[in-house]
Amino acid sequence: MKTTSVGERIRAALPDAKASVTLEKTVRDWLLADQDFNVWFLETTKGTLDDSKLMALLGGYGDDQDAVGRAWDTFESDRDEAALTKVLATSTEVMAALKLK
Repeated sequence: MKTTSVGERIRAALPDAKASVTLEKTVRDWLLADQDFNVWFLETTKGTLDDSKLMALLGGYGDDQDAVGRAWDTFESDRDEAALTKVLATSTEVMAALKLK
């Protein structure tokens, strides 16, 4: 079973999403923040966190990714750029906060 990350799914759909220039930039900025988080996670947490801290970090990231995935799905159906922008901004803040834990 192959899984596709939220970032990969959004990256693939963005060219056809007919988003405004502003939203497209916001999405691209979020994609970069998500990629940076993943690189940070792989480089920083390897062997440095106990199981409970690692699971908490993964849980927080997973919940955040679920929220972004739902917001993207909603955007694709209702074209509400403001709502998607808000979720992406919150997600970027969540990823930054998770790095500090």
